[in-house]
Amino acid sequence: MTLDQLKYFEAAAQTLHIGRAAQLLNISQPSLSISIKKLEAELEVPLFQPEGRGIALTSYGKELLPYARSILQQTQAAKDHLKKKADKLNMEIHFAYTASIAYLCVPRLFRNFMAASREKYLIYSDEMPSDKIAAGIKEGRFDLGICSRIEPDPDIVQIPIIYQPFVLILPSSAPYADLDFSSPKDIQELPFVSYLTDYPMYRQVSSLFQKHGLTPQITHFAYSEDSIAQLVSQELGISIVAETESLASYENIRILRPSWLTDGRYLYLTYHRLRHQGDGARAMTEFIKNFFA
Repeated sequence: MTLDQLKYFEAAAQTLHIGRAAQLLNISQPSLSISIKKLEAELEVPLFQPEGRGIALTSYGKELLPYARSILQQTQAAKDHLKKKADKLNMEIHFAYTASIAYLCVPRLFRNFMAASREKYLIYSDEMPSDKIAAGIKEGRFDLGICSRIEPDPDIVQIPIIYQPFVLILPSSAPYADLDFSSPKDIQELPFVSYLTDYPMYRQVSSLFQKHGLTPQITHFAYSEDSIAQLVSQELGISIVAETESLASYENIRILRPSWLTDGRYLYLTYHRLRHQGDGARAMTEFIKNFFA
């Protein structure tokens, strides 16, 4: 027993005429007749009997009709429910990004994406550390994100889109503000403001220190370039951070690019390799690829 057979049976029961039922269903009359005969053969009872120029329901047909209508109604209700879910999936975008691009980059990205889109997508965005972005994508809480390099994961795709070189920042009013830091050892005895230890950037900066044989005098930990810059501007130390658009807005900070500081970080467009994306998420994924090309 198939849904098509029940639909054909219900149409024939409604019209009590094979020709009119076939016309209503937009199928040929022989196709309808064959489908009903197969249903009768499966149920092993006659469902219709001839009556004048049309047909009439048998007692078995009358008993089947409410079940058929109930099944068809429930099937349609399920389709309607899932279509609403699909519409929501297609129109909503769940996007996560790191604090390093929150100042200008993300608002500009959203503005250009919405201007280029024919649809009025609804964007849910959240700022958080890279490891949490990757976890949220893997769990299905986010469709896509922009974050630092994470530990390799076969389920996660990462495409490099933004490069941010490392810079050394220091308070312009501090006693050591005139140093040019031409040697990495110049930072050894100064208070240092670090990324939090569970952040990818902490691991990257630590690797830089190891390369130069340095043990920085860490006095503060902070979670983002802006939070580090705010501490540095209050003369609480120096730091090495990824160069973001917002750094230039701090009046009491010098930004240096010494020749030994050649490292940097990439930010990656990040999404799940296998999980289904709605129309909006797919559109934003392709837009980001082109936007930062």
